[in-house]
Amino acid sequence: MSLRHARSGAAPGAALVGLGLAVLLAVVNGGGALAAGSARETFVEVCSICHGVGGKGDGPSAAGLDPRPADFTDCAVMQKQSDATLFTIIKRGGPGAGRSTVMPAWGDSLPDGQIRDLVAVVRGFCKR
Repeated sequence: MSLRHARSGAAPGAALVGLGLAVLLAVVNGGGALAAGSARETFVEVCSICHGVGGKGDGPSAAGLDPRPADFTDCAVMQKQSDATLFTIIKRGGPGAGRSTVMPAWGDSLPDGQIRDLVAVVRGFCKR
């Protein structure tokens, strides 16, 4: 998240959360691509801070975000999202997909294969 977002009326805590995500990303990957691991491990390492370990949008940073992170367990909402849309949101971030300005882009840190694997993890949270 840039300072421009913080100045444009975004939630007061959003800039700090964005900064926290940037620091987390730098620590986790040393500034380069994230190490390959299971998609579930990747989700826990980089997504759960906002989306929660169970994908309900209740991670430790969620309370400071507006809008709140997506609840991947909400099947009615998730079935309306194509895999291509989820891929784009993860790769380009919310702004790059016409969505939330607080969702960061992961395309510079995760190869497309890992992003596709994350889409499968996200899909797995919706249990019918």
